[in-house]
Amino acid sequence: MRLFFAALINSDPLPKTTAGQGTITKILTITFVIIGALALLFMVIGGTRYALSKGEPDNIQKAKNEIKYVAIGLIIAFLAVAIVRFVIGKL
Repeated sequence: MRLFFAALINSDPLPKTTAGQGTITKILTITFVIIGALALLFMVIGGTRYALSKGEPDNIQKAKNEIKYVAIGLIIAFLAVAIVRFVIGKL
């Protein structure tokens, strides 16, 4: 009975993958390009809301917050790109 269960358990706990470093780099590059494009889109939307706020303080503040949050998101995305490239370079 013990041999039966031993045969079912794989001795190598980590999964194997056939993806090379180039494939992982392409996937991450596409992902970061999409993130950048979405950030640009939301930046344009925030700028448009700011321009069309008609001087109303509540709408101006909402538009400024949206632009600020997009900028923070872009900084985080650029840091993620740098960290991923650093880690992939060390592999």
